[in-house]
Order: sequence, then structure tokens, then C-alpha cells
Amino acid sequence: MKFYFSLFLFIVSFARAQVSVTGNFSMKPDSYEVKVIDKSLQNIYYKLKFVRDTKNSGKKLEAVCILQLGEHSSKFSDFNSLRKDSLMEKFSHLDHLGSKELNQTLNLSEKWKNVVVKSFSEGKIIVQDVAKNTYQYEERQPVLNWALETETKNILGYSCNKAIAKYRGRKYTAWYSKDIPIHNGPYVFQGLPGLILEIEDSKSNFHFMAVGIDKKAADIYLRSEKRILVITREQFRKIAQNYHDNPGFFLGKSYDINGNAIIDGGKKRPYNPIEME
Repeated sequence: MKFYFSLFLFIVSFARAQVSVTGNFSMKPDSYEVKVIDKSLQNIYYKLKFVRDTKNSGKKLEAVCILQLGEHSSKFSDFNSLRKDSLMEKFSHLDHLGSKELNQTLNLSEKWKNVVVKSFSEGKIIVQDVAKNTYQYEERQPVLNWALETETKNILGYSCNKAIAKYRGRKYTAWYSKDIPIHNGPYVFQGLPGLILEIEDSKSNFHFMAVGIDKKAADIYLRSEKRILVITREQFRKIAQNYHDNPGFFLGKSYDINGNAIIDGGKKRPYNPIEME
């Protein structure tokens, strides 16, 4: 097995934009609880580029994501969410957070909001978002009808084969390696005779590219605070759409300079979900 170890410099490059809070600042830490469901045996890191605003498709957001592979489960999430969770666990034991602690968490922004856990034995996935009010749903593991092709290319020193499939409104081209006999991949994607190292939709709105592999052991877990709302996938999609159409409703009331409530709900935000159906 070959490993690609240039991760550190790659991940550091995403930490350039800094936010800072100064002064005598103090607040109570958020609650922090998790349910450990497995232990990672292998981790695959992906560079993700995605389009949030289809009217400005040339502007892409970038994130580093991690696929944690365990014996019974896997988890796909923004790498910064793991780093932030580690801080939140540490800070949850404090009485108050000051500007120093807050700055540490503010500079670990998750651009990719979804967390996807796959349960191999149960054949299901659990999806959480990482917003202030976290929502969760579960469903059967989606089955993709892959068309295997003969074209090949090299990724991270591995020979990869091409495959094509449609998934919930988008057409994807994937590259998988039979040299890594793991039938998994980023997000919900899986079901090929090897690990998916790259996958991109036909409009280049979502592009996952493997940039490294290691065997660092860590807990595979889900956040389990009481504030997490368990809903259906249909409700989840409606809430996500409503959030982008009316963000002010979710962020609370806002007021103009005269103290009058603003009732327009704030400016509508671009919405380009990876699942269109």
C-alpha cells in the first residue's frame, strides 16, 4: 500500500483567512456530547471544490474533507469539523470562554456542512448538518447503477478505472482503484470494485479529489446533543431550501437603525444542493 504524505502543507494553506475577536469577551461554552460508533482504521483526505452560486460558477469554495473508514462504519465530513469538535470537547469543561478560545474556534470554519455516516451492517446512512441548530435524518444506503468503462488514469500513484452513474439529478464520473479493495468513497458514493479516489459531476459543481491516505486511529462518532432534531429527509430538504430563501427567519429577528423589526427575512442566499431530487 502506498501513502501520500504532503497533507500538512496542503491543509495549512486553507487556514489563511483569519477572524479575530478582541477585548474583554466572555460567553458560556456550548454543550458537547457525542456517540462513538466505531474506530477509524484508515483515513482518506479529499480536496473538495464546489459551487454554491450557479450564477457565478467560476467562483468555487474549497475544503479539505476526510473519509474515516472503520470496521463497521465510515464517516465523511469537513476536516475542520473534527478539529473544531476537539476544541469544543476541551472547552465544554470550562465555565466561560474568552476571546482566545473563541478565536480558536472561529478560525476553523466548516465550508462543507454535511456529515455522512454509513453503517455497513445495517445498510443505512445517517446525515447531520453542522449548523447552530443541527438536523439529522437517516435513510437506506443509496444504490448507484455504475457503468464501468475501460479508460484509466493515475491518482496518488494508483491505477484507477473510470465509472459513470446518475444520482439524484446529477451525472457523475468516478475514478476508483482496484488496488485499494474498499467499496467506499466520499459523501454517499460507493459500490465500485475499489476505493473512489476522484468523482465529479458533469457540470463541475462538485469535485472530490483524494490528496492523501493515512492510518491514524480516531473515534468515528456522531454529535448527540439534545438540541439535535431528528427529522425525515424530505423535511431536511425543505428546511435547507427555506434557510436559503429566508435566512433571517433562522437567524432571529433583525432591526433597522430606528429599532423597527425587519420583516423581509434577510437577503436570499444562493442554493445549489448536491442532491437535486
